[in-house]
Amino acid sequence: MTPTENDTKADRFEDQLERLEEIVANLEDETVGLEEALELFENGMELAKSCRARLEEVEKRVQQLLEAGEGDEPETAPLDDDDGDPDSAESPR
Repeated sequence: MTPTENDTKADRFEDQLERLEEIVANLEDETVGLEEALELFENGMELAKSCRARLEEVEKRVQQLLEAGEGDEPETAPLDDDDGDPDSAESPR
């Protein structure tokens, strides 16, 4: 499977993390050529950046909920979804 095929299906955080783990495993393989390793590394850096941004977004939401206090009704908002599909975000519980 090519990196672009994986990038289009890796919209969920969990999928991105799984792909990042695959990239790391491939980079550890000594039979991977230099050009392929460079491409894998670049893809891995982009995925890591995306995962980090997603985690920071979730951390901010958790912090907002904690700051709301026990007596107040917490305000929730859906996570921004990169593909713009509001149905793909989980509803607040």
